[in-house]
Amino acid sequence: MKKFFYILLVLGLFSCSTNDDVVTEIQTEDLQPDKGYIFEMDQRSTFASPEKYYQFFYENGLLKKMLGRNYNVSANYQFFYPNVITQLTYTNNKVQIDYLETETTSGYRTTSYLMENNRPIKAEQYYKNGTDAELEMSRTYTYGANTINVYTKRGYQELFATYYFDGNNNLSKSETLEKTSGKNKQFTTTVYSDFDNAKNPFKKLYLVNDDFYEKSLSKNNFRAKESVIEYAEYPGGIPPQPGISKSKWTYNYDANGQVLLYFPF
Repeated sequence: MKKFFYILLVLGLFSCSTNDDVVTEIQTEDLQPDKGYIFEMDQRSTFASPEKYYQFFYENGLLKKMLGRNYNVSANYQFFYPNVITQLTYTNNKVQIDYLETETTSGYRTTSYLMENNRPIKAEQYYKNGTDAELEMSRTYTYGANTINVYTKRGYQELFATYYFDGNNNLSKSETLEKTSGKNKQFTTTVYSDFDNAKNPFKKLYLVNDDFYEKSLSKNNFRAKESVIEYAEYPGGIPPQPGISKSKWTYNYDANGQVLLYFPF
């Protein structure tokens, strides 16, 4: 438990970070992928399915629409709708993302981002059904010299995440404390490795979902990561043993050494 108390002390200093420090460089010529297989892009998709891919549409260098959505029902079950639309609207320093659904679904989710210096500083996600709008998630971002702190609240769940960067502006590790009803639940440490030298194709896709956001943070592309999950003590019981999760990606590259998210089989 000493480690949890230490982490809480560190996370309590979130408010001391400033937005004046630059964490990642803003690339003026970021890549604009027009298609991408879900097994190349989604965290939980590992099987090659050439018929399942996203399509991306841009306007004035900004992502405006994405076709296709992968629904993760459970750790072992997913289904993909190729024509479901994710729509992005830009107004001054705000970005609204509408996750539209099929005609048989009455409601849909929408996320509103408040931006500063081309980086998100606050987000709120609602589920809209007719005139009703229910707040499902709120999130704040603070930036340090080589860190990004992200605080997320979903109902009784709270997530305190810190991303750390190395001298090459690539992710070195992240630490996430999860709390439920104010009590520590688990602490996850993730180490990122095996970076390539290619430009990051996720830079303009980072607001769409959490997987794209994590992959967009680095200058280049990590091809391996390992997470260690430690569980808090539970009253009257023994916490489970730490769990380890490993992920690897084998990207394809074009003649210029850039990542191919979509390619012929």
